Amino acid sequence: MLALAPLKNAGIVQEHDLPSDMDAGETRVVTWSLDIYDCAGFARFQVQFPEGIEATALETAQASFSFEGGKAKFIWMELPPKNILDVSLEIAANSDFQGGSVTQWFSFIRDGRRKDVEFKPHHIALSESEVSEQRVSAQNIEVQRSWTATTDRTGTMSVTIRGHEPGQFLKLTETLGAHGAISVLDDADCDIRDAFDDQLVFIWQAAPSASEMMVKYTLRDGRPDQVTGRISTIQNNAAIERTVEALQPPAPTAPTAPTAPSSTPPSTPPVEPAPTEPATAADDVAFRIQILATHAAVGSEAVKRIYAYPGEVRHEQHDAWHKYTTGYHTTYRAARDNRVDLNSNHAFPGPFVTAYRNGQRITVQEALLVTKQNWIP
Repeated sequence: MLALAPLKNAGIVQEHDLPSDMDAGETRVVTWSLDIYDCAGFARFQVQFPEGIEATALETAQASFSFEGGKAKFIWMELPPKNILDVSLEIAANSDFQGGSVTQWFSFIRDGRRKDVEFKPHHIALSESEVSEQRVSAQNIEVQRSWTATTDRTGTMSVTIRGHEPGQFLKLTETLGAHGAISVLDDADCDIRDAFDDQLVFIWQAAPSASEMMVKYTLRDGRPDQVTGRISTIQNNAAIERTVEALQPPAPTAPTAPTAPSSTPPSTPPVEPAPTEPATAADDVAFRIQILATHAAVGSEAVKRIYAYPGEVRHEQHDAWHKYTTGYHTTYRAARDNRVDLNSNHAFPGPFVTAYRNGQRITVQEALLVTKQNWIP
């Protein structure tokens, strides 16, 4: 019988507790956890802060540290023999701070070659107490779609978004239904864009300041009147969601029959139905732990046998990856504790927390915003 060797996942998983906003003069302690997946030798972790942020090292995990020009650098000539590196900084916002994005990346050596991993940018806003009183509060978000047909089943879909709060998380999910192909023409400079199954997703980690933004994509061999969408965002520190309704198909025009004179008084005009409230999707948010990702499919039972893991394992496929998860938690704290336990007691290659909403995978940051939970290092 062929023995299966433990599988190794490649990459770096990063968690942090960077704040979403700061006051001028405020000081915060920030921690990063880096799952380094059996890396060894030279490595460097860099964090670029926006103007007005100063940083001082608290925990370096045996790295040399420097801070200059808004850039914090942790450099290891030889990585310590750990699976997880925890580093922390004290950051302070001075009077020049007006908000901005934090960019982060990790460079390391694997198999004799340098690899660079860049993490998602994180936006830190200037707290509301520091914003000029002339700033207008966020309006209710408005979304409108339009369709320009090229043929009967091919054309361009445009989705216009207004009233969003600048600097806040914003996500547009388009559910396309049965279709042949899509091609994005304009993504409004989103940070993340993805297409899978019958969905097209646009994510802005910090929504732009423009009062109006628009995404455009071509839809081939589809039904524009069956395309629906969903906007998820934050306004006035509250998570909100709006449904983007499908376009109404044009009503068929019935031939008009000639009418004869009649003494019957005209009928009362029909009463238009009252407008209905926009539909709101149920918030079924769950946290799971991804324990493995492979290019080749491996059965869930084989994964359990290879790693001597008695728990439940789920398998899902996304693009060229087969991903395996375990656990089901309604709170991030419980999922984080489960991840720590798995990392300590099993040989999984760097388990990390993932999140799902109504069965669809979302970012952990979005799940925390929607459920109003705090990140826990």
